[in-house]
Amino acid sequence: MYQATDLYFVAALIAYGANYHGVDRSNKRNQLFIFDDPFDVTEIFIKKDNEVDRLSDPTFDEIKHAFDTVILMFPPNYTEAVRRIKGIINS
Repeated sequence: MYQATDLYFVAALIAYGANYHGVDRSNKRNQLFIFDDPFDVTEIFIKKDNEVDRLSDPTFDEIKHAFDTVILMFPPNYTEAVRRIKGIINS
């Protein structure tokens, strides 16, 4: 299982098709989103030197690194994924 707390990172994972398992609400200020193993993200797109590269079968850590270094490109459904996560947090 993989876990994340950052709303926008979680939304990116969902937008890329990660296997969302659920949320641990034991800490209301820092809800923990859980993803199944296998992670099941088949590819992500990253921007390097003003060119778009495709990364096939990325690991959780590779996606996190791309997100943290601001090279991860967000798929068109990213905005909807953010809304979905906000809905989960507020429910």
